[in-house]
Amino acid sequence: MERYFMPVAGKMAEQRHLKAVRDGIIATMPLLIIGSIFLIISSPPVESWAEFMKPYTSTLSIPVNATFGLLGLVAVFSIAYSLAKSYGMDELSAGVLSVATFFVATPLTEDGNIPLNLMGSEGLFIAIVLAIFTVEVFRFFENRNIIIRMPEGVPPSVWRAFTALIPGAVIIFIVWGVDLLLRNAFDLSLHGVVAAILRQPLEAMGASLWGAIIAIILIHLLWSFGIHGISVVASVMAPIWYSLTEQNVAAQQAGEELPYIIGQPFMAIWVTVGGSGMALALTILFVWRARSRHLKGLGRGSIWASFFNISEPIVFGAPIVMNPLLFIPFILAPLAVGLITYFSMSIGLVGEPYVIVPWTTPPPFSGILTTGDWRGGVLMTINIIVAMFIYYPFFRLYDKKLLEEEQANESVAPTKED
Repeated sequence: MERYFMPVAGKMAEQRHLKAVRDGIIATMPLLIIGSIFLIISSPPVESWAEFMKPYTSTLSIPVNATFGLLGLVAVFSIAYSLAKSYGMDELSAGVLSVATFFVATPLTEDGNIPLNLMGSEGLFIAIVLAIFTVEVFRFFENRNIIIRMPEGVPPSVWRAFTALIPGAVIIFIVWGVDLLLRNAFDLSLHGVVAAILRQPLEAMGASLWGAIIAIILIHLLWSFGIHGISVVASVMAPIWYSLTEQNVAAQQAGEELPYIIGQPFMAIWVTVGGSGMALALTILFVWRARSRHLKGLGRGSIWASFFNISEPIVFGAPIVMNPLLFIPFILAPLAVGLITYFSMSIGLVGEPYVIVPWTTPPPFSGILTTGDWRGGVLMTINIIVAMFIYYPFFRLYDKKLLEEEQANESVAPTKED
């Protein structure tokens, strides 16, 4: 693991393009949370309230469409901005050029209008491709000095515009030419090609139970060796999870059955109660049942952080990292909770999650808010109890070991005279 797996995982976490995609997607979070607030108001979990809000649903959908519906458009700018920044390039010019290429590649409707569906999750994957392409071509021209240089004393806003002129023209020409060729020769668009090659296969994988299981295991296996697991896995999977969630939002607005269980709320909220590894369950055991001073003190000092889904004090304080007595249940607990949650939602005991809430939203409120279903809070509470049962035998062994060490240290008196 240390020789072969961990170096690869570490390099993935620091890989420039994956980091840019991750940071670019994270930049959309404020918009999505704001949109989710309006979504909760327009589709509340209380039936009588929902009936009262029905006449206002179309009006309340405007902020939802202006946030979730622009996921791809915002992402193409923010991903290009993040990647250009990592290269030390002009971030603003790269972001603006990537937005231009996104619109060049977007087919218009029969009325000559911009299709809003391609501005959201349907355009997310081509946004990633175009953002990376734009920055890399821009960098190619810049490194070879194929740009217009302005004399000293010219304001930065002016020289930026001229620096981006030649590479920007080439980038837009290439995207336009490829799109034109696809339309005339194959009756396709860049959006359609990327959807067939990337979006549809990746969404099928990401929406499956097996895909979720693999992601959960990888996230917590990496954490067990001290690597921020969600940062590595989300670099690849976050666009898929957000895309699936946005499709659930669209179905909710249309009054249709939600198509997916797996998505951003499932992975970020349901299997990480208290932080990675269902850490709240372990923290409760530390406070309630620990006999060693170390675990009792750690539990009391970490309980509030864990209540708001911050697991680092437990992961590095217990520690869970490189500790077989704790990292085994650290992987098993979220895996068991993920299976329980998935099957509970698939048979209709609890509604599917479609609302994105801040990851610090405490349980069981996060369970209610993400599903719009009061039973979500009940299921989340049951999940915490299940995780406590999984942790308990491992916790008892570790607590006993630490207690014996503490007692042995106390019984050893100084034997040397000053």
